[in-house]
Amino acid sequence: MQRSPIELVRVAQTVATLRHLATAAPLAMARCWHRPRPRTSQRDAIQRALSPGLTSALLIGGNRSSKTTAGAMIAVAYALGRNHPHVVAWAAANGIDVSVIQEGPGRVCASALTASDSRSVQRAKVAEFIPAQHRWMNRDGNGEARVVFASGGSIVFKSNDAGARRFQGDAWDLFWADEEHDEAVYQEARMRLIDRSGRALLTMTPLLGRTWVWRRFLDQAEPQTALYALHSGDNPHIPREYLDALLAQYGPHERAARARGEFLTLEGRVYEDFRRDLHVIPSRPIPVSWPRYQAWDFGTRNPTAILWTAIDPADDTLHVYREHYRSGWTIRQHAEHVNQIERCPCGSSCPACQLHPGRTEPEPRWRVADSAARGDRQTLAREHNISTVKSPKAIRPGINSVAERIRPNAEGRPAMLIHDCCANTIREIEGYVWHVTRSKTDGPDMPLKANDHAMDALRYLCHRMARSRQSGASA
Repeated sequence: MQRSPIELVRVAQTVATLRHLATAAPLAMARCWHRPRPRTSQRDAIQRALSPGLTSALLIGGNRSSKTTAGAMIAVAYALGRNHPHVVAWAAANGIDVSVIQEGPGRVCASALTASDSRSVQRAKVAEFIPAQHRWMNRDGNGEARVVFASGGSIVFKSNDAGARRFQGDAWDLFWADEEHDEAVYQEARMRLIDRSGRALLTMTPLLGRTWVWRRFLDQAEPQTALYALHSGDNPHIPREYLDALLAQYGPHERAARARGEFLTLEGRVYEDFRRDLHVIPSRPIPVSWPRYQAWDFGTRNPTAILWTAIDPADDTLHVYREHYRSGWTIRQHAEHVNQIERCPCGSSCPACQLHPGRTEPEPRWRVADSAARGDRQTLAREHNISTVKSPKAIRPGINSVAERIRPNAEGRPAMLIHDCCANTIREIEGYVWHVTRSKTDGPDMPLKANDHAMDALRYLCHRMARSRQSGASA
């Protein structure tokens, strides 16, 4: 249909307006990409980094996952302040809560690994989102650079290779480190956030393995920290075929880091399909209607591991929602601890135990325990009223039963989720590796017998469930 001259003029005016806004207010026009779970989302990553109550956030991602773009948008938003019209428009268009950002103009430090990276990557990416009215100092030179906005906010650009001393004597609302910095630099920079109650943001592809970043944000996560992983394949702005061809050049472990932002792990992981972003969820209450199951692996010098689990009857997903992991205790101490958690002292009068008198949650349908610890199982039953069933003895079939639940289905969803309160279970599953034998005649592959107590308990539980289903009995 042919348009009238008036309509053509209006279209031209609209295009001119959009072009002007894209130049004058690029942050206001920026749109974050989003994919619903179980896929990843740039919008959700930014919102996670801006969650209330944090002192630091880590956005890990594969190559071309847009993590640096996310960092640049956050940095400009902090420099402008949450009440700036560009930030207000950006937040509204993308559904992002920016209440943690200070009201007025802010001070931001953006740091790259080298001055070259700062020029070619970090400064260039920030330049995509800054308002038209700004002033650069040393934009294309070596050493520090700075951009100052007409509203008063500013971003200073530093680099990790200059050393920790170059981060002294200043105060910022946000410290943004792009790619993994030295821990000493990160520590010094965090001290510059105290005066303004600021926060630290790290955006990186974890190619160096399990370094201080992994320890601080995953293994022994510090309070008031958050993590989000972006997958390169979820970014709708890059050609998937080209990405797949590029990633195929790397081995499986480096490919996991470059594609999904996974920390490089030891070769020979038993459960290679396990991913924190997919299998670990925030702890939440379990509906009372879900059937419960429990698993015990005994230890004295080594930890005793006890796992509380439940099955979502809607989709047969196993939830590992609580753990007990303690060395040096007697069987009596472990049993008393379990009874204290499970039994309600109110005498069956409170809402928590009306359906299950005397208990805070339903009695497990069964508790499976190490078949080799017959005496411990008898003590539990005789002295503490905790009955257990013997664990299956076979190791490899048990591992297969766990692996089947970990492996995502055709829709990308696994049949097992671990609540984030179960830190030891998560740590063990990531470090569970095959024992390297000298030759193929040494017998079938077996896992390394170390730091595997929660893994043994999980293996007992999943294999008993699998055997119950195969026999046609109720799990």
